[in-house]
Amino acid sequence: MKAPQAGIVRGYRVLAGILAASLLSLPASAADWKSMAPLPAYNYLAAAESINGVIYLAGGQSSSGPTSVLQAFNPETNAWTLLANMPLTLYQGNGAGVINSQLYVSGGWNGGLPSTALLMYDPPSNTWTTLAAMSHLSACGGTGVINSKLYVTTACNGYSGYYNYLDVYDPVANAWTSLPESASAHGSPAFGVINDKFYVAGGTNGSGAVTNVLEVYNPATSTWTTLAPMPTAVQFAASVALNGQLYVFGGNNGTDYVATVQVYDPHKNKWKTLASLPAAAGFSGGAVVYGLAFMEGGYGSNGGVVTNQHVAIAPSIP
Repeated sequence: MKAPQAGIVRGYRVLAGILAASLLSLPASAADWKSMAPLPAYNYLAAAESINGVIYLAGGQSSSGPTSVLQAFNPETNAWTLLANMPLTLYQGNGAGVINSQLYVSGGWNGGLPSTALLMYDPPSNTWTTLAAMSHLSACGGTGVINSKLYVTTACNGYSGYYNYLDVYDPVANAWTSLPESASAHGSPAFGVINDKFYVAGGTNGSGAVTNVLEVYNPATSTWTTLAPMPTAVQFAASVALNGQLYVFGGNNGTDYVATVQVYDPHKNKWKTLASLPAAAGFSGGAVVYGLAFMEGGYGSNGGVVTNQHVAIAPSIP
């Protein structure tokens, strides 16, 4: 599938028309969010990212179990396309990152244990490449790209408990390096990169409880800092960094899935809560295209599978 590199401005105009009713103000209710084309099939616990105006959704769980499927959404046409399958079936991994317009997916459950794999997808050739493996089993984490390096947290290694590992991958050297661990474990957290710092929020802590802890890693000093806690503790939330803030969509509070949208402002070290999603959702992926945040796949309230959970969020939300 050809990425719409030359059509970015045109694509933004298309989306602006679709979202015209919500671009100028804060959504007042769930009805103000805009649903886009549904996914071709059930999908949750997948890795999501965007490249040149296209959203990629890799792996995850389908209605028949773990999948290696790669799906791509083009906002210009509001349509999904199936691309080359991953070499492995992976789900509940560490999200995805983009370096030099290529998609990187690390870890994830593969059968009874997490994988050590690092896979790279090249959109022009529609091919996958297997790169240097991680030094340990890895899943339930988060991914951030800073200065063309891939930062990956690991909370699940397939054995008991939750962990707080951090590793960085250098694509030039095709090698991993272990970095200082965070103070708290974050199993299936919200995450994003803002101003060259890697934010990791919520998830499951070392005791197995859903946490509201927010931590940030600064590569310049190789240190973690604990920041203001989330208003609502969640795991399995979709998340994106947008307009210099971290957006956290839905998730599970340890009892049920929620429709809460939480936003963190690093300049103020404060959180705010916005209008809720159209429905409670978790196990979703998040990506940004043309300055809009999208949420893909996931579960609905009480564990019901959502097949059309694909929502666009206006970029001008204060």
